[in-house]
Amino acid sequence: MQLSLKLFPIAFLFIFFSDSTLYASPLKTLSLDFKRELTERGKIETTAGTLHYDVQAARVVVEVTQPLQQMMIVKNNVLEIYYPVEKQAFRFTSEGRIPLPFVESIIQSTQAEYGLTAIGYTLDRHDVVDEVLYTYWAPPKEAKDKLGTVILGMHDDRFISAEVKNPEGHIIGRSRYENHSRIGTNYIPMTITSSVYSEKSEVLQYERVVYSNSQVNTQHTKAILNFTIPESVEVKEIKW
Repeated sequence: MQLSLKLFPIAFLFIFFSDSTLYASPLKTLSLDFKRELTERGKIETTAGTLHYDVQAARVVVEVTQPLQQMMIVKNNVLEIYYPVEKQAFRFTSEGRIPLPFVESIIQSTQAEYGLTAIGYTLDRHDVVDEVLYTYWAPPKEAKDKLGTVILGMHDDRFISAEVKNPEGHIIGRSRYENHSRIGTNYIPMTITSSVYSEKSEVLQYERVVYSNSQVNTQHTKAILNFTIPESVEVKEIKW
C-alpha cells in the first residue's frame, strides 16, 4: 500500500496562519462533502469524501472514500492517518503547525482580512477595478526574506481571489473562490481552484475542489469529530 500525503491542499499561504485566526468564525462545527482534482506533471489525482471541522478545537477529521478508504485526523502539529480496511495507522508529528486539509482556505475566506494581520501583515494599498476591491498586503519585516506580497480580491462582500508573491515579486500561487453559499453568517466558496507556479511562471500544480452538502452544528458531525484510531491497531510514529 502506498502512503499518500497529497490530501493536503496547495493553499500555499495558509500554512503560516495561526490558530487564533480561525476562532473568529461563528461556526461551531462544519461538514462538507468534497471532490478534489489535483493535476501535477500531467497526471490527475481525484479524491472524494467528507471533511468535518471543529472550530473551537481546531480539529479536522477527513473521511476519504475515493480512491481508497482513509481517515485523517489533524490537530495542531499532529496528523494521524488510518486505513480501516488494511488496519494500518500512522502518526506524523511536525515541529510546526500542520495546515488543516481542505477546510483551511474555506474558513479563512470568511475572515475580514484572511487572518493576515494576525501573522503580521499590514495593508499597503488598495484599488478598485471593475467593482472588485483589491487589497495589497505587505509581509512582516522579520519575514520579508521568506514571504512576499499578498493580493486579495473582494466583490459583494465575498472573497473571490488570492494571489501570493515570493520576496522577489514573482507570483507563486493564485486561488479563485466561486459559487459562494450562505452558511450561517458566512459566505462559503463551494468551488476553489488554485495554481502553484515556478519562477518561470510554469504551472507546477493545479487543484480544483468542489464542495457540497454543507451541514452546520449537527450531532452527526460532533460524533465523527470524536473519532480515534482503535486501540487494537498499532500506530507507526513518524517525525515530519
